[in-house]
Amino acid sequence: MRFSNEIKAGLVVIVAVLIAAVFFLKTTTLQTSKYTLKTYFIYAGDIEKDAVVKLSGIEVGRVMDVNFVYDDATKVECILELNQKARVRKDSIAYIGTSGFIGDAYIGITPGEAAEFIEPNGIVASEDPIQMRILMKKADSIANNLDKTLAEVKSLVVDNREHLDNVVVNLESTTQNFKEFSEDVKKHPWKLLFKGE
Repeated sequence: MRFSNEIKAGLVVIVAVLIAAVFFLKTTTLQTSKYTLKTYFIYAGDIEKDAVVKLSGIEVGRVMDVNFVYDDATKVECILELNQKARVRKDSIAYIGTSGFIGDAYIGITPGEAAEFIEPNGIVASEDPIQMRILMKKADSIANNLDKTLAEVKSLVVDNREHLDNVVVNLESTTQNFKEFSEDVKKHPWKLLFKGE
């Protein structure tokens, strides 16, 4: 029985697809076990659903959901879906970072040192990112205080100019007298043995 060229080409394509599928299944795991943890922030920066989660700088999961929680204060609840192999210690801290200078926001988790690990559906302690507007307020406050201090120093110098000039003149005079005394002692060291009258 002879096969047409179309059937031969079709068989080659099917065999190639089957080989690719077997290779793909051998090299990747389609079903990775996952578990969830929660963390809470007062200010969550630019965190969004599907943002990357990193443990010790290595990507280990994604942000599954972001919700508001209204307790004593308004908080942002981030539900993290992590690979089963990525275990988070009880003293680990979640924080918000950015990839690169102006890259995407991600949630980072410190490695921690505790012997015990957080159970699935547990809570990771968090550390809020520094808000740029708060930094700008502090910088503005420091600049205002510096201006006031410089104005006070300037007024002190201006108001006490005469006294400062006198101090400088006295210092110069004292220096000159000490220099003359020192030269005299070098020439006549025996003068140190006698008290002046």
